[in-house]
Amino acid sequence: MIRHLPIVCAVVVLLVSPPATRAQQTWPAFTVVERTTYYDIRGEVVSVSTSTRYNSASGNWRSVGNVGGYELATVSLRGKGIYHSSSRIGLLLKDSDHAPGCALTTAEELLGDSKFKRAEIVLGFKTYVLSERFSSVGYTVETYFVPELGRIPFKRTYIFDNGQKWITEPISIKFGEPAAADLYGPDYSVIEQIPIFNNQLAKQILSKPNPIYPPAAQERSVSGTVIVSVVVDESGRVVSALVTTPIPMLNEAAIDAAYQAWFLPTIREGKPVVTSGILAYNFALPRPEKD
Repeated sequence: MIRHLPIVCAVVVLLVSPPATRAQQTWPAFTVVERTTYYDIRGEVVSVSTSTRYNSASGNWRSVGNVGGYELATVSLRGKGIYHSSSRIGLLLKDSDHAPGCALTTAEELLGDSKFKRAEIVLGFKTYVLSERFSSVGYTVETYFVPELGRIPFKRTYIFDNGQKWITEPISIKFGEPAAADLYGPDYSVIEQIPIFNNQLAKQILSKPNPIYPPAAQERSVSGTVIVSVVVDESGRVVSALVTTPIPMLNEAAIDAAYQAWFLPTIREGKPVVTSGILAYNFALPRPEKD
């Protein structure tokens, strides 16, 4: 599934260097600003957004963007875990205990990958493009890597079967260790419990307001179902909402609606726990009136 924020590490099998050699190396330290552009089936721009990724020589990183006027970030702390935060609720939520740092790589490894398609210059860097087809969801992903920057997607293009396109590309890069405030973000309260996935969460809804259908989206005949991944705290309040199947012009409306939902608390071993689950928001165009 596609997350609204850029995917920042690629899962790979390292082909040559042994783990001990990798552990002795430091990661490249840099800050990159990325632009994400959505194109409709006619090739016209639907929306444009930017995000910034801060990469430390320690292997820690933080990727931050803006969704609906709120700062949304992913923070990876080596040996501790991966967290998500939003200025909307002012919390840092643990998502995983596994945060090894993005793997380092070489040009030879990329050239030897079965998905390798071509080399291309992007922002002055020689990139190696890997292509992967996802037939079940109807799109192809092209991922661009720069060996000296590690196994971090430098550019990524989603090409949908219906003609839509989603491109995340770098627009500037600055080398050097980022400031601590940029790398770790605001001093939010932390929820260390990893959410327990509840596939029955939708059945525990107490309130689920409908989203407001943006007039601009209706004017451009943008419709469909937006899937939102939510995290619900012990009281049943939504403390995180991330789009997993984005539809340009509809994402923010779905997120706004998700934050207004309330649930019965999920109980495990007699105690309420933090849980995660999926909500679906359908945006259907009004049917034309019959004469």
